[in-house]
Amino acid sequence: MSTTRIAIPRPWYSIGTDDEASVTDAASPMRRDAASSSRPVRAAGTPLRMPLQCIPVRSLDRIVLVQVHDIVRLEADDNYVRIWAGRMYLHKETLSGLVMRLDPAQFLRIHRSHAVRVACVRELQSRLHGEYLLRLDSGVELRSGRSYRAAVRAAFGLG
Repeated sequence: MSTTRIAIPRPWYSIGTDDEASVTDAASPMRRDAASSSRPVRAAGTPLRMPLQCIPVRSLDRIVLVQVHDIVRLEADDNYVRIWAGRMYLHKETLSGLVMRLDPAQFLRIHRSHAVRVACVRELQSRLHGEYLLRLDSGVELRSGRSYRAAVRAAFGLG
């Protein structure tokens, strides 16, 4: 009976003696690749996903395709998302799950309950404790959360 050798890929960590490093830095090659290339970098084993172009929303006995470029803002409602695009649509998905599938250059999470299309923000007013009041094209005013202060500042170049 002959034995066949199977090549087993080497893990990103190594188990060794006390004088060897027990965990290698798996992120350092990714950082070098990201800095030297303009292509999106993904973790090993995860599929590269393109941002959504449309969102299928169930509405009674039909499915409406909401185009992402028409969306103005997103609002969380428990395990649903209110999508504001010309009119309001109710989509069964969490806000964090939906925002993850959208283009981060176009959509910004500003609060645990709100995300906005960056191009639709017309005015920012600084409030106490690092919060901002965002006024959209439609006249709607949304208050940002303090934990999203850095993301809001970076998205609008407030340094």
